[in-house]
Amino acid sequence: MAAAGDCLSLWREENDGVVRRWRRAAKSSGLDGSVKKTAQECQLAFTKLLQKIQGLPAALPALTLELTVLYNTLLFDIQQSSHSGEKLLAGIDCGLRRVLEACGASDLQLSLEDRWHRVLEERFPDGLRSSLHQLAALQGALWLAAKHLEKAEDLFQLLSAGMSPGPSLSRGCQNGLLSLLQVWHPPDEGPFAPLTVQSVRDLKSLLWTLAALLQGVQELEADDAPAGLALLQAATTGLCSRRLLAQIFTLMGRYSLKLGKPQVALQHLRQALQVDFTFLPALHQASLLYRQLGLLDAELEALELLDQALEDPAQVTTESPAPHFPIQTELFLRVPPLTALFAPTLCPSEVKYLLAQRCLQAGRVSEATEHYLDLLALLQEWPLRQCGKPALPRIPEVFLEAASALVDLARLEEAVAVCEEVVARTSELVPKTLCIEVALGAEEGSSLANPHTLLQKQKRESLRCVLWRAAAYLIQGWAWARRGEAKEAISYLSRCLNDLLRVHFVNTAGSTEAEMERVWVSEGKVLPQVRQLALTGRGMQFLELGQDKEALRDFQHSLLVCPESPTAHLYFLHTLWKVGRRQEAAEHWQKVHLNPVLLEENPERSLPLYLLLYEKQMKFPHVESLASRLESFTEEL
Repeated sequence: MAAAGDCLSLWREENDGVVRRWRRAAKSSGLDGSVKKTAQECQLAFTKLLQKIQGLPAALPALTLELTVLYNTLLFDIQQSSHSGEKLLAGIDCGLRRVLEACGASDLQLSLEDRWHRVLEERFPDGLRSSLHQLAALQGALWLAAKHLEKAEDLFQLLSAGMSPGPSLSRGCQNGLLSLLQVWHPPDEGPFAPLTVQSVRDLKSLLWTLAALLQGVQELEADDAPAGLALLQAATTGLCSRRLLAQIFTLMGRYSLKLGKPQVALQHLRQALQVDFTFLPALHQASLLYRQLGLLDAELEALELLDQALEDPAQVTTESPAPHFPIQTELFLRVPPLTALFAPTLCPSEVKYLLAQRCLQAGRVSEATEHYLDLLALLQEWPLRQCGKPALPRIPEVFLEAASALVDLARLEEAVAVCEEVVARTSELVPKTLCIEVALGAEEGSSLANPHTLLQKQKRESLRCVLWRAAAYLIQGWAWARRGEAKEAISYLSRCLNDLLRVHFVNTAGSTEAEMERVWVSEGKVLPQVRQLALTGRGMQFLELGQDKEALRDFQHSLLVCPESPTAHLYFLHTLWKVGRRQEAAEHWQKVHLNPVLLEENPERSLPLYLLLYEKQMKFPHVESLASRLESFTEEL
């Protein structure tokens, strides 16, 4: 007996020594390489100690220490992810068998759930009951992680039997499992109990968070957002790392928005960023919500923070801020919706593009230009194919948007150089002629669903290349016009128009080319827009050179391509008046005057972003004086 007592004392000292070593390392080192190494060494030490204890027959005097060592061992096994859930459960089952063996009931053939029933029905000293509750807490966490909620609820029903409710961790959330966890009070370990690396009371708080979060996600998946949000709110009151808390608040923000409560969603996202401002999904969701609410400054600020976080990944914290806990809730979370939501959703190039795009759309051209230049540096490889991310358009369009912004800032040489890059990359892919067959009444993209699918896809890509190169010539022409070089501008605008003449839409049903352009894919809708802008722009340059007849011809053709263009109508009227054809000007003015919509900007006319600034620069500058002359002349007739 004395030898057994000596072994027990030595094992107790060994257990307590390993626990103290862990506590010292965790408090002094944080989550760096040294503490991880210490965790591995502690895991090995506890495993060897457990093997020594379980190498002898089970005995009641040693069970408290044995179960505590088993508990400490399993904590590190979970932290190191060195065992599967089945092996961890097998370790708990072995411990329960040893308890029943010490009670003389080792031959019982029971399931793990029934074994817990049998063990918890026994009357044990307080020290052993405390160790059993520690092991039960781990058992409940493993069952929750495996989504065996009923088993976990049954276990905590046994643990909380006869206990009275204590202070609530969360109010307003009625849930059976959470109610049982609230009632459950693990027995005090006592001052003379073997040391543990993580207290059972900490595990209780972890279990609360885990149970509330898992059930909350289940309710959200079942489209019961109010119940799910209530459970998520309850989860925030338990043991959470900053990162997990940010994840929960972000999830609450997303589903509050789905419920039509954007202000509540915004509050949750702000809470997420307050606890962890480097959590990328929260920054991304916040930027989207700010955009929806029309809060441009806040949206750009969120995107800037997201951009900075992606530029310096070292600032993005992913580890738990409390390393003295071997396990935290995250180790038990294997929920696909959470994984999908909290995985990084944006790459640096996407964020740069969103910043550039939103600044350009808001009229902050100078800021947009700097972001575009940063983005072009990120896209040095410049593949022509889609990068696979929804936030980033085709790479040539990014270059064209950057060039457009540079022209607007009068950085003309840089704009021409960027456009030359587009021309150089697309020229080999632009065919001499491009004939596209379109069925009358076809929907966008439907022409790709025929036996010539591959051929049609190739033609669609060829059409894009034609449009990209034509748009590059268009923007170069704009740049030369800004420099006052009208002849050079006309040369590039003519190249643009010549490229567009390569494309022919064919329809045996007899529809017009304009109709066929509109029923084909989106590229077919952009083609007349580019042609109209090039014709109007070239007409303006002909006016600068005094070639009024050539200008009149281009404005007339521009109206044929796009009859609803206010700019084309006004320049056409101005040129008619200038060449002395005032009667025709008056007649056209009457036609336009009877249909004032022709002189109004059409907000539904969606131009690609790289054409918007160009169109704004083309607006006729003397509308009032022209209208006054035409009105006076009309009255004199």
